[in-house]
Amino acid sequence: MMRPFSKPAPRRALAAMLAFAAVLTGFGVSSGTPRAAAAAPAAAAACRTDSHGLTLHAMKDTSEPYLQAIQFLGPSIGRVAGNGFMLGTSDAGCHWQTIYNTGKLNFTQMQFLTNVEGYVLAQVAYGKPNTLLKTTNGGASYTWIPTGQHPFDRIQFLNEQTGFGYTRAFTYKTTNGGKTWSKLATPPNTRYVHFMTEQKGWAIIVLAAGGYEIKRTVDGGNHWTDSLKVSSQTNVGGMIQGTDSSDVWVLLYGDSGMSQTSYSVFHTSDAGAHWKQVISHPTAGGGPAPGPVAPDGKLAGPQGRPTDMAVVGRQAAFLVAGSGALDDLQFGRSLDDGKTWTNLPGAAPGYDGRLSFLSATTGYLAVTSFEKPAVYRTADGGKTWKLLFSLPGVK
Repeated sequence: MMRPFSKPAPRRALAAMLAFAAVLTGFGVSSGTPRAAAAAPAAAAACRTDSHGLTLHAMKDTSEPYLQAIQFLGPSIGRVAGNGFMLGTSDAGCHWQTIYNTGKLNFTQMQFLTNVEGYVLAQVAYGKPNTLLKTTNGGASYTWIPTGQHPFDRIQFLNEQTGFGYTRAFTYKTTNGGKTWSKLATPPNTRYVHFMTEQKGWAIIVLAAGGYEIKRTVDGGNHWTDSLKVSSQTNVGGMIQGTDSSDVWVLLYGDSGMSQTSYSVFHTSDAGAHWKQVISHPTAGGGPAPGPVAPDGKLAGPQGRPTDMAVVGRQAAFLVAGSGALDDLQFGRSLDDGKTWTNLPGAAPGYDGRLSFLSATTGYLAVTSFEKPAVYRTADGGKTWKLLFSLPGVK
């Protein structure tokens, strides 16, 4: 049985807060679908790039607020969240308002299904395991969802009822909004799973003798078939992205050293019948990249360690990477379904970032490193980035 995570606000105060939010931003409205707010008054039309006058409450074990998650539901409405707060915009980042600001939750991931309903992973104390929470008022308050003895590293909900929870090695599924969870039969030594539909998913497996294997299921995890084997001197994991079960991007990490990480990116557009190595990025500190050796510089990706990847439709894929040895986040993209890859100029100051892309041209970047946390927007597919918001109190 679900119980409230925190003491609810008085009914009158909560109603007033939600009414104000609905008028000002469109957050917390009862329609259940994202919508753009009315145009801002002329006196407030100019967009700001500072902290927008907000004072944020960071968790008590951290000295400054910083960002950890970003999600845009459409061209206008988006959210960012961090160590104690969640902010929202209804005009594409021109203005930001506080949604949650108690300092009690350290948000690590959020997945809103509509403008009012969503799931988040958050720590109730700095450094503690993630807790799964649900909101039905746009993020203002939360209800705890029990997951047994399984603190999830990631969540992925296909709809309000059906979702997946991932630990480092195991995958769990719910079909009743988190009331109960069942463990899926994933292959031994699985390190990353991503389901495109309830039945079709992909997994990264680390091999005892070294290297990786990519496997596929079409029956909800009951059976897994081999799709790709990749040689590697080390196997520390990776990530999978895609918008349907046939068009899939797989990033595999090599080793790291001297603030450098080796990695490779593979892509299939026919459900794994054929794979193409889009990026092969060896480094002096990290050694060879996983997979076949490519001529020096021919398949290079963004410098640093990839921190996030975003895929839109069947054509556009984006990758952001960073390193403590670099001043700016690095960025790259493919706009032709992996046929070619282009590395672009540095995106923004920082060494860690998260992406939320809406189309091949429009996307948002949250700088999630402790230094210079901020939100940026691109309208040209990552060629240039415009600062939208910089956290208060951070130089």
